Amino acid sequence: MPGAPITLRRGSAADAAPAADLWLRARAAAAATGAIPPPAHDDADVRAWFAGHVIPHTALWLAEVGGTLAGLLVLDGDGVDQLYVDPALTGRGIGSALLARAKEQSPAGLQLWTFAANAGALRFYARHGFAEIRRTDGRANEERAPDVLLKWAPQTTGARRAAFD
Repeated sequence: MPGAPITLRRGSAADAAPAADLWLRARAAAAATGAIPPPAHDDADVRAWFAGHVIPHTALWLAEVGGTLAGLLVLDGDGVDQLYVDPALTGRGIGSALLARAKEQSPAGLQLWTFAANAGALRFYARHGFAEIRRTDGRANEERAPDVLLKWAPQTTGARRAAFD
């Protein structure tokens, strides 16, 4: 699998359970390091959410490496609702490939929330052109953990030109 190309495809109803399982693994790994809080819902609720909400009401994109599910992206309009990479496959460009797909799907701009404690995610999104819009104390999210709203907007030619004037 090392060096295998990353393939992106739209998720379907048949992908709900494997995508939920990847989400659960990635969240558990991140929670174990203290980067994010544990999920507010149990495994069965997460699986039901993927099948009953993510599949019919959002755009689920999956990344595969060597035929193995490696990452997922959930787009809800211009929002990146979820972006997770299998913990065993981080550092291989999978998250970057998924985020590039999100930008292709929403070329006018994107926004997302991440937990304030998730320094790795904050660095990742900053590298990809996202800027912090605001921080909250977490009262509005299910985990009740401080979070950060980030936004990406493509630069216009005029803005790029102005930067060099």
